[in-house]
Amino acid sequence: MPDSPTIGGKARARKRGFALLIVMILIILLAVIITAFVQDVWREVSVSQNVRDDVRADYLAQMGLVRGQVILRLDDNADFDSLNEPWAQPVPWDGETWGAEGSDSAGESPSVTPPEILITDEERKFNLLTLVRGNATQKEKAKEVLTRLIQICRREDERLELDGESRSVRRIGEDAAANTDTLLRNLVKYLEERESEDSDELEFNADPTAKPDVRGMKKQTPYEMLTVGELLQVEGWTNELLYGPLRKADEGLSSRGGDDSDDEQYTDWRDLSDQEKFEQRRTSIENVDEQSMSPDPLPLISFITLYSTGFININTCSREVLLALDKDLTWDVVEQIMTAREADRQDVAAAEENGGVLPEEEEPLPVEGEQPAEDEDKASFRPQDLASFQAFVSRVNNQTAEEGEPPPAIEGLTEEIYNRFRPWLVTRSTVFVVESSATVGKVTHSIRAVFRRTQAQAAPQPAQPAEGETPAQPEVPPEDALPTEPSMNLTLLFRDIVIGG
Repeated sequence: MPDSPTIGGKARARKRGFALLIVMILIILLAVIITAFVQDVWREVSVSQNVRDDVRADYLAQMGLVRGQVILRLDDNADFDSLNEPWAQPVPWDGETWGAEGSDSAGESPSVTPPEILITDEERKFNLLTLVRGNATQKEKAKEVLTRLIQICRREDERLELDGESRSVRRIGEDAAANTDTLLRNLVKYLEERESEDSDELEFNADPTAKPDVRGMKKQTPYEMLTVGELLQVEGWTNELLYGPLRKADEGLSSRGGDDSDDEQYTDWRDLSDQEKFEQRRTSIENVDEQSMSPDPLPLISFITLYSTGFININTCSREVLLALDKDLTWDVVEQIMTAREADRQDVAAAEENGGVLPEEEEPLPVEGEQPAEDEDKASFRPQDLASFQAFVSRVNNQTAEEGEPPPAIEGLTEEIYNRFRPWLVTRSTVFVVESSATVGKVTHSIRAVFRRTQAQAAPQPAQPAEGETPAQPEVPPEDALPTEPSMNLTLLFRDIVIGG
């Protein structure tokens, strides 16, 4: 019996070891359960934060869209629109905090940036629908303009003078892309088919042995095309032609942790996020002068539209569009036109120098608490500047002809050339695109809306008093009266909402 205590001690040791193993297993299971619970909690917190950021980004984007509409409606220049007006300038957000002073449950404030607003007029672009609208002569002229515009964007036009004085014309190889005539022919065919397409035939019978029930579904839009992106369905119209071969996206690469190597310096347009595409569009508009001087091909989408009236606003269009209006317009003439719309009008400057401001036109004294009135745009073309060839030449030269003498000539521009492209030109824009993009945390909301702007009907004038009657005195509004109704009306044509992360 001397071995029994040893045997009993070993049994107790085995029991203690087994109990320790059970305790370790329970601790591991408890740790796994706690870890899973914590992950679920953090996942729910992240979801709630994303929902919160999504709602805030949506509200901010909508607020930016409303701000853009207000800017357009408060424009009181009824006879012209130009790049010198408030709607074409960056929108300030002074004094706004966007709720960034608040903090979330983790004690950290989400990243909130002011909404970015981009307002552009569509009359600065060429309307593709003019290819299938109007009479035969108008359609033919529209085809010629688009042909020249494609060649200019491809850098194939002989009139281009890029990189200063040197002439740089790029030739596309036979295997590089479809030629311009093929692109135009395919586009016109596509538009004509869509224009005559009254219905799509649909079969509503699931029984293959029965006679199919074919019905028609009317198109849901009056346009032959709804968006310019639909051009990708036309044979030969590629992403490279519309958006450019490659687009630089340094911000996108830095946000994805990319380096500055040559292999990752560029990315395709399709790989950009919605925020990066918005930035690209804004850059293409703000840096249009620099891009015009570049020998690299330009994205055609910056110069074409579907929503404009078909006319071209001489105050807002680019060099490329002006150059495409006529085959005999030279680069130098277009440069003089671009310079003239940025220089002060000679007649206005002369009137101010000579004290020619009428008493009723004198600026009133500023009222305490009111914002000072914005400077009048004295550079842009007015309707009277397009009334005749002489008026146009005088405006471009910024000079007035002496009585009985012809206006100073513009080298390379004749009255015949002017009369050919004059029917395209207007000084006022009707259709505008308002884009608003807001980012909160990791959520970005972008809203793009197309509006048609028209002038509101003037209020009826009071009846003239009869002879011998005392005219009624106009009512003076009280100090706390609401502001008068804006003079412009907006009609929504198209709206697109994009949510990105």
